[in-house]
Amino acid sequence: MIASAPGKLFLLGEYAVLEGGPALLVPVKQRAKVTLKASNKSQVISQTTAIKIHSPEEALQHYPLLQATIAELGCMEQLENRQLSLDTSAFFKGGVKLGLGSSAALTVSLVKLFLPEATANEQFLKAVSCHLAFQNGIGSGADIALAAMDQTIVFQQDKSPTPAVLPDDLHMLAIWSGEPASTIGYVAAVHRWRQNNPIAYQFQISALRDTATQCIDALGGGNTQRVLAGIEQYDRHLERLSSISGVDFYNQTHLKMRKKVELARCTYKPSGAGGGDYGIAYSTDKEELLTLADQLKREQKETFVL
Repeated sequence: MIASAPGKLFLLGEYAVLEGGPALLVPVKQRAKVTLKASNKSQVISQTTAIKIHSPEEALQHYPLLQATIAELGCMEQLENRQLSLDTSAFFKGGVKLGLGSSAALTVSLVKLFLPEATANEQFLKAVSCHLAFQNGIGSGADIALAAMDQTIVFQQDKSPTPAVLPDDLHMLAIWSGEPASTIGYVAAVHRWRQNNPIAYQFQISALRDTATQCIDALGGGNTQRVLAGIEQYDRHLERLSSISGVDFYNQTHLKMRKKVELARCTYKPSGAGGGDYGIAYSTDKEELLTLADQLKREQKETFVL
C-alpha cells in the first residue's frame, strides 16, 4: 500500500484565515510519501535528511506527528509485522527544512494509507483532527485541505474547501529565502500582541480579510490585473501587521527579495506566516518571470515555477 500528498504555498490569506477569512493555496511539486508492506519484523523507516529505522514503539517516541496520527486513527495494531516507510526528503534542501507544509502532507498521506475506504471529506476531517492533536490545537487546517484535495483551493474555516482556477496568464515563481521559520512561533507572537491590542489587531485583520475576499472574487471574473493588484495590496497589509505588531515576520530577507523582484517588473509577496521560508514572484509576462528565475539561479537562489 502506498499514499502521497503534496506540500503547499499560500498565495493569499495568511493570518486572516485564522479569523474566518478566505485563503488561496496552491500545491507544490514536493510530496510526502508513505508505504506499508508485510515484513517479518515490525519497523518504521523514516527518511528526511537521513534514513532512520525504529521499532514502532520507538518511532512513536521520536516522531510526535506519527504518535498523534496513530493515536487518532487507532491503528497501532496495523503496524504489527509491517514495515511503515515515511519519506519527506523532498521537503529538505541541504539539510534544511524548506517550509512547504511537510507535516500536513505527511498527515494526509498517513490518513489515506490507513483509511483508504473513507471518502475524501472523511479523510480531510480525520487529518485535521490528527494535525491539530500534533500542533496542540493551533492551525486553520488550510494546509491539510490543500494536501487532501491535491489541487489549488480556496479555504475558509467551517466551510468545505473548494477548487480554484487561476488565470492562464498568471505566472508564479516560488523563491526560497534560505531561512527556515517557525510558523507556530510567529502566529503565537501575533496572538500575544492581539491580547494587548485587540482594536488594532481587528483593524489589521479586517484589511487582510477584505483584500483576500476581493482578490479571490476577481478570480471568477478572469481579471488577472485585479488579482495581481490584490496580491500586491495583501503584501502591504502583511508588512503593516508585521511592523505594527512588532513581531517582524516580514523580515529583511523578504524586503530585499521584494525589491529585487520589483526591479524585474514582477510582483512579490511572502508565502505563509513565518519570517523565512518562501516568497512568490508573480507576473503576466512569463518571459520576465523566467528571466528573473535565471538571475536568481546565478545567485544560487533556490526557485521553482508553480
